[in-house]
Order: sequence, then structure tokens, then C-alpha cells
Amino acid sequence: MIMHIDLPAGELPAVVFGAGPVSLDEVVALATRRARPVLSGDPAFAERMEAGAALLSRLSSQDDGAAAGPLAAPLFTWQDGGLGAAFTPEQTRAILAVRLASLSRGQSGAGMDQLRLLCDLLENDVLPDVPHEGADTAAMTGLACLAAARADSLCRLAGRIAALAAVALDESARHFDEALFAAKPYPGMAQAAGWIRADLGARAGTAQDAEARDAIRCAPHVIGVLIDALPWMLSHIELELNSAGGALLVDLEGGRLLHGAHYQVAYITYAMDGMRNAVGKLANLFQHQIALLADAGQYGLLAGVRSPASARMAVNHGLKALQHNVSAWAAEAHRLTPDTLFHRGDLGTGAARDCLRVIELTEQIAAALLVAVRQACALRYPDGLPPQLGPGLLSCMERIAELVPFTGEERRLDHDLRRLLAVIRYDGAALLCRGAAEAAARR
Repeated sequence: MIMHIDLPAGELPAVVFGAGPVSLDEVVALATRRARPVLSGDPAFAERMEAGAALLSRLSSQDDGAAAGPLAAPLFTWQDGGLGAAFTPEQTRAILAVRLASLSRGQSGAGMDQLRLLCDLLENDVLPDVPHEGADTAAMTGLACLAAARADSLCRLAGRIAALAAVALDESARHFDEALFAAKPYPGMAQAAGWIRADLGARAGTAQDAEARDAIRCAPHVIGVLIDALPWMLSHIELELNSAGGALLVDLEGGRLLHGAHYQVAYITYAMDGMRNAVGKLANLFQHQIALLADAGQYGLLAGVRSPASARMAVNHGLKALQHNVSAWAAEAHRLTPDTLFHRGDLGTGAARDCLRVIELTEQIAAALLVAVRQACALRYPDGLPPQLGPGLLSCMERIAELVPFTGEERRLDHDLRRLLAVIRYDGAALLCRGAAEAAARR
């Protein structure tokens, strides 16, 4: 669930429907109650909507339009024949926002009264129960919007975590040298390496065994794949978001009804499959990084710590149970990452649900890894991190230390993990990967 922290004071910004394209970020803002829906006040917009509604009503009632009647009747229902658990409030708001954007195009036969009703539902947070099984393209696209925003946030967070793990393991910064990534210039990989390089600052690690620590050295290669793939995924999602949907489309110029095709669902399914697999690779990366940190026999929190102050501390790393949980979460994420048959229209919502589940599991593993690097850095640097590290990384560690108290023994960590997850899922990139001033300006 989203934890509402630092919400903007005063009236929320408006997302205007009917005045132009709606962005993915605007859907996410409505889903997280950081914006409010507003209908365009342009008279031409209202005229277009009412003309489409009138045409649908007239043609559906004609004898020769008998085939259209049964299809028009359930145009605004939520497919009550579905089963399974209902979507969360956040997901339902995203679905309502997507439905509102689709209907506002004026091609689905919705009148202004229907649009006002959807606006009122969002404005007052009166949410219908929408079962997982039986949902439509609005559900698929709404979930895709949420998934894309969280995947984008995970990219930056993964870079920050890799830098923290490098510091905890006293890893050398030379693995992220700009010249190395210029030799094979994938943009996303170079960007991720740049983030890590900036975080490590002027610090030079002493560890030499590069091959044994591929989970650190090769982090940009894994993160970069998702960075480079997200733009085309976002383009598919936003195109679907701003397209007409429904079983019938109103052709005002031709004065007729068209049977809507659902083959475009393949694009969202394909994007969700790709996103799910790329995020699953992040989960695998995180799992290997926490294994390095917790491996007391070779690299980790005990064997790798050399400072006299930490050597006097009779502690264990306190992460044995957490590491077992991470293995279970990663196993589930891997189980959900095989490709689906994306030409099947009815798989779109399932692909989006599975993608969100993999993102959720990866966020859990990221939270566990943040606990691990917090422990490791406290053991290696009991007097605080070296000041020559990047300011963003130092600020992030201060934030993590506020959320997770240091422990020298095994203890329950669920409360710590929930606090971290609330921050990650609210806006991990802003709250953990930027300075306070920059994060406030972004919001």
C-alpha cells in the first residue's frame, strides 16, 4: 500500500480530461491521490461527447441495429461475472482514471453525465469492487501505468543500492570507470554506471577480486537493460491510455457504430512481459548482492570487516532469516517471469497483474538489501561513512538509518521492512535517491 507522506499542501493539482492526451504520470498521481480529476470546460468537448451519446442511443434502438443493442447495454458495467480478489484502492483508482481518459475521447458513446460520475467517484474516493478475473482493457492499462512508474523508480534505486553494496564490501570504484562503458555505449548501462560512479565519489576501494563479485561489478549491465527498455514500454502504455476502448466505437462522421477490436491488447501484454522479465533480473541481482553481504565465510559482514572498532563488537550480521526470505521471494519472481502468448487478447490484464507482482517481490528484496547494506556499513564504518562519498549516497544512508536501527543480533525485521517498503512504493527514487531539496521540488 502507498503511505501518504509529504503530500502537497492546499488544493491538489488537476488532471484535465478532454483537453488533450493524459500522461502515465497523471494516472499514477490520481491513483495515489496526489491529483484530482477535472473535465475540460471547452464547449466543443461537451458537444462532441453528447453527439456520440445521442448517436449510440439512436442506432441501438433501431430495428436494424438490433445487434448493437445488447453490446451497448453493458458499456459502463464492470463485468460483474468476474471472480477472484478485488483490485486494491490504488489500482482501482488507476482503472477509473484510464476509463475516464478513454471515454473522454468521444468515441465510446459516453455522455457528460457518465464522465461526471467517474470524476465524482475519483474525487470522493468512492471505489467499485473490480475483481481480478473479468476485468477489461481499462484494468490492464491502469495496472500497466502503476507498474511502469514503479519499475522506473526501481532502476534508480538499484543504482543506489549497488553503490551502497560496493561501499559495504570495500569494492573498488574502478569497475564503473566512464571509459569502460564508453567502449560499449548502451545508454542505460552508461547511465546506471554514472549513478554509481557519482555515489562512490573520490573514494577508492581496496578489494581486488573482481570476478568473484560480478553482482556488484556488473550491476549497470542488468539495470541498463530496464532503463533502455522502459521508453518503448511507456510509449505503448500511453498510446493505449489515450485510445478509445470498448466493444463499440462511435463513428460520428459516418453516422455508424463500429465493433471495437481488442488485438491492440497484444502491445500492452508484450510490454508487460518485457517489463516483468527485466524487473525479474533486478530481483536476481539483488539476491546475489545480499548473498555477498551475508557470506561471513568469504566476503561478508563479518569476515570482510577489518576495522578494530568493529572487531571488538561481539555481533552477528542478523540477516540469516532475512536471506532465506529473500531466496523465497526471488524464487517466486523467477516463476512468474516466463514469456506468455502475447497475441491472446484476454492475457493483457493477467500479464499486468503478474508484472506488478514481480515488481512487488523485487521491492521486497530491495528493502531487505537496504537492511543488509545498513548493517554492513555500520559494521565497517562505526564512526560514519567516509566523507568523500557522493552527497546523495550519504543523504540516503542517513535516511535508511532513521528507518532501520542497527542490530547486532537476529531479531524480527518485518516492521523495518514495512517502513522501507512504504518509502520505496511511495516514491523510492525521490525519497532515497535524491537530496531533500530536489525531492521536494519534484513533488
